[in-house]
Amino acid sequence: MAFRIATNVSALNTQRWLGVANAGMSKSLERLSSGYKINKASDDAAGVAISTKLNAKYVSLAKAIDNGNQGLAMLQTAEGGIEQISNILIRLKELATQSASGNTTDRTALDEERSNLETEISKIASNTKFGSTALLAGSNTVSAYGSSISATYGVTNIDVTGAALTGTTNFTLTVASGATTTLTLTDGSTTQVVAVTKPSDLNTATANFTDLGVKVTVNAAVASISTGNSFSVTVGSSSFTYQVGDENQTYNRISASIKNFAYNSSAVLNLSGDLSTAAKAQTYLDTVDTAIGNLTTERGKIGAAMNQIGYHVANLESMYENTRAANATIKDADFALEMSEFTKFQVISQSGIAMLAQANQVPQLVLSLLK
Repeated sequence: MAFRIATNVSALNTQRWLGVANAGMSKSLERLSSGYKINKASDDAAGVAISTKLNAKYVSLAKAIDNGNQGLAMLQTAEGGIEQISNILIRLKELATQSASGNTTDRTALDEERSNLETEISKIASNTKFGSTALLAGSNTVSAYGSSISATYGVTNIDVTGAALTGTTNFTLTVASGATTTLTLTDGSTTQVVAVTKPSDLNTATANFTDLGVKVTVNAAVASISTGNSFSVTVGSSSFTYQVGDENQTYNRISASIKNFAYNSSAVLNLSGDLSTAAKAQTYLDTVDTAIGNLTTERGKIGAAMNQIGYHVANLESMYENTRAANATIKDADFALEMSEFTKFQVISQSGIAMLAQANQVPQLVLSLLK
């Protein structure tokens, strides 16, 4: 056996193994502290890639579940309003039955209640909202603009959200432009004239046709219009699409459409007539029966959409749970195993330190050769 002083190979060997033990102990401490066995890409390059994809998926699934639950809440809100309209229709049926009888004497009071209840239907339809989104009042959309209803003639916007309409209504707008611009709007039965000061530079002016529920905004380019000045407004349904998945696919979206339930603009209810005579009341009975049938059909469609979303959300919740579980097997630390590894490396480290002290004493043996 050779004895050297310049290079203590035993100490170097012990230091190397002590470094291995300290590195293992540090890694175990990192995993025990973070709760993850993968804390950086070097821990498991393939595992990091898979875990990142799974993490992105379950985060998106969680938001899709929220979207679905919000969709259910929205449809439940809509159904709550429909239920009250249904109760009103039942009461209207009762009033019509009473007025249709030949021995009824106070049809005026019955008809007054009918009128008030029909108005209340429209109020409920307009006031049933999810946040600021109207659910039962439908939406008015403008189409078929005439050639003069354009920015070229200074007409920059037409707001028809406040118009109480039935089906499709045609409007005609006439403009006489000068220092004071006069706008005339008619739907064929109601005509209203509104004057505004002609705007200058980049300013705009809005003519509010309160009788028609329409607002027309013009800018400084406003010119006289007498031809090509018609536009149509159609009452549509309220349509909603819910993203209930983590991919841009049609099977990850569910759509629901809610028709307009306002009695004066509704193909669903289409209430007309009165209870002023027994004959009119008998006709009104058929009208209410049709309205109840149509409402029940539309309510059933909403219920079907709610069931569809409910089943989809239940599946998402299962997917979310399983994705989290799969990610846990890849990324989460096994505390029993890590604690065992930490204890092992801790003992090895303590032993290595003791052996390093012994290895450092080996050169001392050379001194006995020098005596």
